[in-house]
Amino acid sequence: MLVGWAILSPLSKYSGWAPGPVGDMSTGARGWILWVSLAIMCADSLISLLPVILEFIQKAIDRRRNKLEPEEDDGETETEERLVPTRWVVWGTVGTIAGGTVLVWMVFGEEGIKPWATVFGFLLGGVLSVLG
Repeated sequence: MLVGWAILSPLSKYSGWAPGPVGDMSTGARGWILWVSLAIMCADSLISLLPVILEFIQKAIDRRRNKLEPEEDDGETETEERLVPTRWVVWGTVGTIAGGTVLVWMVFGEEGIKPWATVFGFLLGGVLSVLG
C-alpha cells in the first residue's frame, strides 16, 4: 500500500499515465493502481500454477506411454465409496456457473456485465482459487 500510494500514485499522475483526479477509478491513480495490482496478482498466480499444470501433463503422458505398468498410489486416503462422485462435481460446477451468470445478468441487465465476461470471470476465479 505504501509503495502504491506514496510512490506509484504520484509517479502515474506526473508521468501522465493517470491524468485524472487521484481518486478516480477511470482516469486517476486509484484505477491505475487497482488494474496494475490485479494484473500482477493474476500473472503471479498463473506462473505459480504452471508447475502444477506441467506435472499433470507429464503424468498423463507417462501413463499413456506406459499403459501396462501399474499405477502409482495417488496419495488418496479415502476409499472410493466415501469420495464425492466426479459427476456431481462437474454438474455442480456447471450449474453454479450457469446460475451465477443468470443472476448477474438479472441484476446488471443488458448494459452491465456481459454473460461471456461473467463466465470468463468464473473460470478465471476457479483457476486462481487453486492457489489461494
